[in-house]
Amino acid sequence: DAVVRRLGQLPGLACTPPAAGMFLMLDVRGTGLDAMGFARGLLDSEAVAVLPADAFGGAAEGHVRMSLTVPEDRLAEACNRIGRFVFRLGATSRRLATG
Repeated sequence: DAVVRRLGQLPGLACTPPAAGMFLMLDVRGTGLDAMGFARGLLDSEAVAVLPADAFGGAAEGHVRMSLTVPEDRLAEACNRIGRFVFRLGATSRRLATG
């Protein structure tokens, strides 16, 4: 629940709470990146690994899959890093739009 609340507040991301299980699907289409671009950028800049979920079918296109199997403090740190990445994406988009 804490991860869903934190990530769901970030611009460009949409989070649906998992009904059960240990994975979260995070819709990243609002960031302007596809799932692969988001996953690669997040890994390169923040050392957080998520899986592009496009292989799970059409409904998962534009989503990344995030494991919830690590301790809460590591999940909190991953959320912080995802937030930094998303805010940098937004800053880059604003700079490009203003020339």
